[in-house]
Amino acid sequence: MIARRLLSALALLLVPAPAFAAVDCGGVDLLAKARAEHPEKYGAFEQAARAVPNGEGLLWRIEAKGVAPSYLFGTMHTTEADLVALSEPVKAALGEADTVAVEIADANGAEAQAQMLAYVTQHGVDVTGGGLAGLTPAQAELVEKRLGDAGMPASVATMLKPWFLAITLDISSCELRKMGEGRPTIDARVEKIARDAGKPVVGLETVTEQLDAISKISDDTARRMIRDSVAKPSSSDDIQATTLALYRARRVGWYYAMKEDLFGAGVELSSYADFVDAVVDRRNQLMAERSRPLLDKGGALIAVGALHLPGDKGLVELLRREGYAVTRVW
Repeated sequence: MIARRLLSALALLLVPAPAFAAVDCGGVDLLAKARAEHPEKYGAFEQAARAVPNGEGLLWRIEAKGVAPSYLFGTMHTTEADLVALSEPVKAALGEADTVAVEIADANGAEAQAQMLAYVTQHGVDVTGGGLAGLTPAQAELVEKRLGDAGMPASVATMLKPWFLAITLDISSCELRKMGEGRPTIDARVEKIARDAGKPVVGLETVTEQLDAISKISDDTARRMIRDSVAKPSSSDDIQATTLALYRARRVGWYYAMKEDLFGAGVELSSYADFVDAVVDRRNQLMAERSRPLLDKGGALIAVGALHLPGDKGLVELLRREGYAVTRVW
């Protein structure tokens, strides 16, 4: 019974539909809002943001002696058509690559989705019905509304452990609906182009490894993420719009400099230190290690979430410390 209800709740995430209509998710770009309303504070933010190591750029060339260059591309799990179409520099890098590496190979395939569902059924369900414990009645009501807006049964909120509820609410309801309709994402597009060209596609992680990293965040952090997600009705849409603006400007690393006092709840990564350590930093180390044989062979394109690239612990810096020459291309 639990598995059946969970499957219903996860349908938008796991089951593609054959057709879809245009959807405008809206949301406010918090960067533009802060720049207009608080220009002095925004100026200080921009100065800090520009100091984030490798904070600007989505495509990087990786060179090792004696082999063809490889590339590192930062993706985003979004269905925005202009981004899914890919830029010319990225398409050129894909064309040069002999092998393409992604976080999870064939993540939309039946096997990966079955593994995901099995993991969440085993590790993401709270059979005591206490998934909303620690939230006020008003916050719990907002959580249920958000799930309903995404097309999920509101009653599933009490059945989900905080970590899974937190990552579900972290994505805007509108974007969840679009993904559930089967719209392609940037990472899926990269993989499809590679497979259509007959190039090998390899995964840098397994489903279990990725979900293990996420599920290890503390309940306190997860519940703080949940509360931030429902701090105001448009929170997730605003953060989605802001992230898209950063991605389009190729300034994803600026996210590391965002502070709650200027941009509002849910954006300050430093307030989720254990989440960033488990979901970003430690996975960066694993992905760098597993990328090394591909880079040493040459002719690879590594496509992973863009937030894995910048910062002192990001992939660009990790690869440089391994002795590779890493240069921003786009």
